[in-house]
Amino acid sequence: MFQVYFTADLDEELSNKLEEHAQSISILYDKKAVIALFNSEEEIPACARDYILFIQTLDEEVWKYRYLDSFNGIAVTPSVFIYPATKGKMCDSSYKYTIAINPKDAFGDGTHPTTRMCIQTLESITDTIAPEKRSLYSLCDIGTGTGIIAIAAELFGFGTIDAFDIDPLAIQRAQENAAYNGCNRINFFVSDIAKVRSETQYTIVVANLLSDIIEKNAAAIASLVEKGGTLIASGIHDRWAQGIIALMQKYCTLVDKNIMDEWHCLVFKK
Repeated sequence: MFQVYFTADLDEELSNKLEEHAQSISILYDKKAVIALFNSEEEIPACARDYILFIQTLDEEVWKYRYLDSFNGIAVTPSVFIYPATKGKMCDSSYKYTIAINPKDAFGDGTHPTTRMCIQTLESITDTIAPEKRSLYSLCDIGTGTGIIAIAAELFGFGTIDAFDIDPLAIQRAQENAAYNGCNRINFFVSDIAKVRSETQYTIVVANLLSDIIEKNAAAIASLVEKGGTLIASGIHDRWAQGIIALMQKYCTLVDKNIMDEWHCLVFKK
């Protein structure tokens, strides 16, 4: 893990580049410098290298535990609270749904706007479905990371839930997190989006991914949504939102969108 200190005079375009390439949970701003964390030096955008003050290498284990010390949980909605499994339950009984997550490998802790909007949108959809009928609905979580969205789907009452990620370690963490929460109906597996069979289609597909991944796999993502189904696409920065909307509307119709801190969550109907 590399902690990179940049001069504080980065313009908006360079700041956006850092947000796209750095670990999103670790970009910190202060009066003297911009501090960003990268998995490797190759991830540092070339256009920002002239602004580097210095680079510090963080021991992987030190970084993991430093992050865990600072994560105390978050209320994603008035009904959903996500908290670190490593610290025990840290919320009161006023939340209908509580999700324990071990974020030690930084696959997502629920704090990023894109994840929060996905869960908010999914809960809003769930609220329109009679509780006794929710088990008839299926969901696919593309790029599941720590499994937060898939876990939320099981807690909300969805019947068939598939969740996959290209990273085997992410799937291992997601399975552990599902176990923390007593979820045993989620089918986790390792796969690339392009290799998922489109014969299997879902009532709801959640694609919380970087814009370029959505762009490269738009047809494959849309093929997983059944006719009349819903696609929730997030991970899309403001700069790329209109392009993604135009691209996805070749396959689906935009019916709603939410924006938080310049990030977009787009809802399409097929």
